[in-house]
Amino acid sequence: MIHVVTDADTLAGGSGPGWVDGHGVICDEHVRDLAARHDATLAPVTPVRTPPGRVVAADDASTRTANAAAPRPDAASVIVFPGALPGDPYRPTTACAEFVRVRDGYCTEPGCTRSAFTADVDHVAEYDHARPARGGATSSENLNAKCRAGHLHKTHGDWTDVQYRDEQGRLVTEFVTPEGFVIPGEAETLEDLFPNLRRIRFEQAAKAPPNPRVIVPDRHGRQPRTITERTAAKHAKRREERARNQAQREANRHARSEAAHHRATNHDDDPPPF
Repeated sequence: MIHVVTDADTLAGGSGPGWVDGHGVICDEHVRDLAARHDATLAPVTPVRTPPGRVVAADDASTRTANAAAPRPDAASVIVFPGALPGDPYRPTTACAEFVRVRDGYCTEPGCTRSAFTADVDHVAEYDHARPARGGATSSENLNAKCRAGHLHKTHGDWTDVQYRDEQGRLVTEFVTPEGFVIPGEAETLEDLFPNLRRIRFEQAAKAPPNPRVIVPDRHGRQPRTITERTAAKHAKRREERARNQAQREANRHARSEAAHHRATNHDDDPPPF
């Protein structure tokens, strides 16, 4: 079985790209040839029987994805669907998991070229089973594709990954080593080929089913000994690391803005070039 990604306008005869898992970009005629096969199955990236939970931001009349400027979340409508199973907020819905695989295309581990369609869907910020409200939501913005080896490396290793939207609305993935080195993830995802993927979100419902109350005893500062305690300590350390990284990104963004303003101000005071 092969996976082909394109948009509805291209299938209907428009000009636009397609993408084949394991191959790359193909032309619109090739897309339609593949779709016309008797054994082809066409499926949208959004759940057919599940209405969107809400629509946020301004409306955008454009329905094209190919050859279009990347819509920013604050400039185009964003359709939000349920991201987690009603009875188990840790588990993404089938539609959410498939959307994440379509969006990523490949494993997000640095240097890995394995297909996202055979990869695990991982919580970037770890889901807290004891206190779900503390973070690690089951949402498309907090999920990405990792091959099994990459998933195990992240779970049992000391690397920290972070995923966020930059100023242009692009989804950025970064990895931080225990020594503090920041390794950028893939330079682009299928959102860059099909920008309207940015207009789709899967989010965890605000009112999830109640979870059992867990009472954590006070350990008086001693080192965690059980597997559960060690896991909780690792997740807490990663939350602190992500918070520091976010603060650093905000500081860098502010510094760039101040520098640009300073250059513009000094340029206005320069004498004319004659």
